[in-house]
Amino acid sequence: MKRLIALLAAGSVLAAPGVALAKHSPKSKVYKGSFEYVGADGDYVTGKFGKVQLVDGKRNDKLSVHVRRLAAKQTYVYRLQSAPSACAADAPGGTDVPGWTYRKLKTSRSGVGNATARSRTFTVSKTQRYFVGVFLAGPNGAPGELILCAELNTPKAKKKPSKPAKPAKPGKPSKPAKPGPSKPATPAEPATPAEPAEPAKPDKPRGKSDDAPRGNANGHDKDKPKSKGKPAR
Repeated sequence: MKRLIALLAAGSVLAAPGVALAKHSPKSKVYKGSFEYVGADGDYVTGKFGKVQLVDGKRNDKLSVHVRRLAAKQTYVYRLQSAPSACAADAPGGTDVPGWTYRKLKTSRSGVGNATARSRTFTVSKTQRYFVGVFLAGPNGAPGELILCAELNTPKAKKKPSKPAKPAKPGKPSKPAKPGPSKPATPAEPATPAEPAEPAKPDKPRGKSDDAPRGNANGHDKDKPKSKGKPAR
């Protein structure tokens, strides 16, 4: 009986809310990065010095920082910053992203430390590059010298390539004429020769002429003498 009661009590504790690890919303956007040493001896120190994770939620934003290989029991300052380029030797100093509340980052004896920061107004901009810097603590807790830097893999604005000018559309080729029997050329008609002009008719003599023979009504010549007698047989 006692064993049964103990098992039921353990089950009620496991089923109690808040025991399971909280997870971010599936609609939230998660960005990550790894810390690199960028201090005075940054060129001679290799390896990773921790990780950082940024959760860009619809209402709540969370920045989680995990550092290692640092000095034991030291307090550090970390900030989310934006800059054109980050974590490079010649990179300019970044600008703090407003709207964040940071908790203290303090390392353990082994030089490991964890801290979180929260915001309700942050939204990732594609035109900005984001990184998390870990600084030595200055006077009044202000950021001092930068020693660790982690660039976040936030999306970059894609540059649209200029579209080449569209070539002019070639004109449609004219349809070839349908082949067919060619009609023979009609020969030209010969020119009609002009008719010869008729010769002019001579004028008819009017009146009596001396050369014209004279005769009677029977056609005999008046000037010819009549023959007398009967002709010979």
